Amino acid sequence: MFDGVEFDWLPIIGPLLVLIATMFGVALIFKLLFSWLPKRLFNFLLGPVCLLGLYIWAIPMNLGFHEFFK
Repeated sequence: MFDGVEFDWLPIIGPLLVLIATMFGVALIFKLLFSWLPKRLFNFLLGPVCLLGLYIWAIPMNLGFHEFFK
């Protein structure tokens, strides 16, 4: 049934690598700037900061950056 079905993974791998790098970069900048915060507050704010990294990644993808990887 699925013998002739093929899926090209290359257009997906590039943007995912950029997403991982963006989120890691934003988290690293957050750690460098706000490591003085108490541990509980730092860990609480780390999630929203990573979501900010996702938002930073999503805007260029919506503007056509995804076409670069095709």
